[in-house]
Amino acid sequence: MNKKYFGLVGLALLISSCDISFSSTTDNSSNTTSGSLDTTPTTSDTLTTSTTSSSEPQKEISLIPEVGEVRLLFDHGVAGESLFYNYCPSIFIEDNVQHVYYCTNKDEGYVTDYIGYRTGQITNNKLEYSSETKFVLSPGEIGSWDSRHDCDPSVIKGEFKFHGEQYSYLMAYLGCVPSDCTLNETGIAVSKSPEGPWIKCDFQIDGETKINPIVKYSEFSCDGLWGTGQPSLVSVDNKGRVLLFTTVGASNGTFTNLREYDFSDIDNYQLIRERMKITSTGVKSTSSGIDVINNADFGYDVENRRIIMAKPRQRFGTDGKNPNFIADTIDVYYIDDTEGTNVGDVLFAGNNTTKTWKSIGTIDKSLTGFLRNHNTGLITDEYGHIDSSKNLGVAFTRSDEETGNNWSYLSTYRIYATAFNFPSKYYQ
Repeated sequence: MNKKYFGLVGLALLISSCDISFSSTTDNSSNTTSGSLDTTPTTSDTLTTSTTSSSEPQKEISLIPEVGEVRLLFDHGVAGESLFYNYCPSIFIEDNVQHVYYCTNKDEGYVTDYIGYRTGQITNNKLEYSSETKFVLSPGEIGSWDSRHDCDPSVIKGEFKFHGEQYSYLMAYLGCVPSDCTLNETGIAVSKSPEGPWIKCDFQIDGETKINPIVKYSEFSCDGLWGTGQPSLVSVDNKGRVLLFTTVGASNGTFTNLREYDFSDIDNYQLIRERMKITSTGVKSTSSGIDVINNADFGYDVENRRIIMAKPRQRFGTDGKNPNFIADTIDVYYIDDTEGTNVGDVLFAGNNTTKTWKSIGTIDKSLTGFLRNHNTGLITDEYGHIDSSKNLGVAFTRSDEETGNNWSYLSTYRIYATAFNFPSKYYQ
């Protein structure tokens, strides 16, 4: 979900694709930390969560952090020293296992995005993550639509048939060809298990009719511009119907596009409905006025029929420090979805709804101690749903200040998580 760089260490690193800071424009939708902060990089790839002294009762560790806790999930070498980056988390919990998908580089010192995967489990009251990154999706071959980067994953469970085979997991992701932050597109892939193997849905069974990219930059006025990507998936029926949110950077502005698809049979998928721009009413920027919604992650509170959103707050870099193209603040919101009968009706209604986004909480330097807090992801169940009886878990990416070359901050990109109290169903 950030600008990225490519090349050898010591060479000038050029801006690439995936995330970018957009100008904030009005979206007229038509359509106390707990304990001390962990700001010190760990040298271990497997994180053991905080411990208590023998004189104190040991607190039960959860896959979702305590409210106000700031938790490093895992390291990748030593943050700030090893030339690796981790960012853009997509996290779901199934059968007491936390599944973490994220963007990372495969070869130290080179910036090409792959989609990595690790798991976290609690053993003897310690939360431990798999020590090695498993690369589950890689850029395509030269000539393919995603030959430069594959990044910004979002994964949910359901029932999806592709080329006559049944699959249980669907991934949406950003792919691109250029290295200049333009012409990004969104694709889908399927798997029978969370760890893969993942199969890109590039063509129908005839091998000629294209499926990917499922959301093309050519569908918008994006020639020479950012395009579409940073997807977020939410299951509608725990089967094949899904909501797909994507960021669009086009000549008519920056916004989040929403589509409902039926992917029960991906070779013959159906686009059920679309809202070109979802409402941003109630979302505020660091300056005055309504903020755009981009690079956001979404989840669904089934019990209370609310859509949850975590997003970066525009504008970026107002403190004059670098990097100045990623967020220092993440805001978490919800919007009531009880007016209609189907999941997401409030957002498909556009300006025909009186509902607005309401604030749940904020992730910023005062909470984390980090200069930049960016590229966020909600912690959900396997369907992209959120249990309102538990803490609302939100993952995000840390970045320190640039102190020399681009790796001085890029190598500090690490994934953390915190949590908020879930707003009462009567919360207004």
